[in-house]
Amino acid sequence: MKRLLLFLFSALIISACATNPATKSTEFVLMSEADELKLGQQLAITVAQQLPILPKEDPLARYVDKVGQRVATTSDRPELFYRFYVVDDGTINAFALPGGYIYVHRGLLAHFNSEAELAAVLGHEIGHVTARHAVQRYTQAQAYNLGMTVASIFVPIPQGVGQLSGLLAQTMIMGYGREQELESDELSLRYLTGAGYDANATLELLKTLERLGTISKKEKKDAGDKVQTYHGAFSSHPETKQRIQEVIAQASTLQKDGMNYVGREAILAALDGYPIKDSAKDGAIIGQRFIHPTLGIQVEFPENWVIRNSKRALTARIRQKKVYFHMALKELRKRESAETVLKSLFQERHIGEIRSGIRGKHPYARSMVMASAPHLSQAAIDTTVFLDGPNAFVVLLYSLRDEIDTYQPEFDRIWNSFRSYDITKDGDVPKIHNYLWKRGDSWETLAKRGNHILGRFTADRLAALNGMDVDKTPAPGTVVKNVQ
Repeated sequence: MKRLLLFLFSALIISACATNPATKSTEFVLMSEADELKLGQQLAITVAQQLPILPKEDPLARYVDKVGQRVATTSDRPELFYRFYVVDDGTINAFALPGGYIYVHRGLLAHFNSEAELAAVLGHEIGHVTARHAVQRYTQAQAYNLGMTVASIFVPIPQGVGQLSGLLAQTMIMGYGREQELESDELSLRYLTGAGYDANATLELLKTLERLGTISKKEKKDAGDKVQTYHGAFSSHPETKQRIQEVIAQASTLQKDGMNYVGREAILAALDGYPIKDSAKDGAIIGQRFIHPTLGIQVEFPENWVIRNSKRALTARIRQKKVYFHMALKELRKRESAETVLKSLFQERHIGEIRSGIRGKHPYARSMVMASAPHLSQAAIDTTVFLDGPNAFVVLLYSLRDEIDTYQPEFDRIWNSFRSYDITKDGDVPKIHNYLWKRGDSWETLAKRGNHILGRFTADRLAALNGMDVDKTPAPGTVVKNVQ
């Protein structure tokens, strides 16, 4: 039995060798091309169900597809039908599924300053497809499982060890390992120059990603949050500086004479009018104010609070202090009073006196709760439940118990700012608008005019949005991206 399994294992390795379409090297794979394409199609259905995708007829989606198709014709697998999609959120990310399904998030698109930069990112993702990186990862997982099976003949292995379900999908969305990412960088340079784009666009894009990493560190350090190393557009990418150096070494050797289209005007026109980050359906931060046009609510914070929005909750904290805000939406199964909903959130012994009333159109119940909370095991939690039809907004403002009196005035100020949202009076989510740079302008003056619409580091973010450092300025008459 042992010999038979080992023989089958060896035979499988020999029979599963194939030539990689992009690198032309012989490699060991455990998935046919037919299965690869089927897997990509199945995963694309799941992605469409779980991520917000711009409609194909949307002008930005059509533009991305046009550029992607141009780059795809130069790839090592031009026979595939490539499909390009825009994920409608502010995340800095892009990813590819097997078989030619390419996704780029609107948050990353916003930071492109040339069509060539867009081509570089799409070329990178096409490289993952042509080099069959998903297939390689699948093979590694299956080979590991097979190896564990052979090993279990000799040494019993506990149940559950070696189960790698979900690894492949997670890898494709979050990025691959260093070697595969660098291989896609090299393929991207080949594809985008083959399509007639300027190879230096890759360098400019990576500089922008490095700037965004620096800003992210500054914001987290300023807020008192843990600072993590930034790895460019994808969490597992190599360090951005190292990638920049390697791209510089290759770009000059691949550029063809007369084939260096940049397309700055084209990308600026394509992005004009789109949200810089959050969309109306997800809510948006405007300076120290949060609005949610779809849910019809807004709330405002004092200057010393740092605000963050995600699909799960709106959170905030006082800089460098253990003082927090958390607001989440709770869908109700049946009609209940705000007091009943509040009581369902905590053990009764932790809940203080409950006060009820109506704020605007929202019935509410409010109480001070003594319980543990995120970041604090002994917290005083100023808790409010606002009702809005079948929804309940659960608002938590909390600090250490012996400090609650110090921060209660700020809690009350935030609580009193909770109100309904009206787009005609309260404005829309921040959007990109083209602006003609004037003599005497600076990123700081633009930030001030816009009431620091992107937060404390608005000037830095506006500069990075335009591919520049905050201490550099474009020439008068240059069209740049502003946020309003």
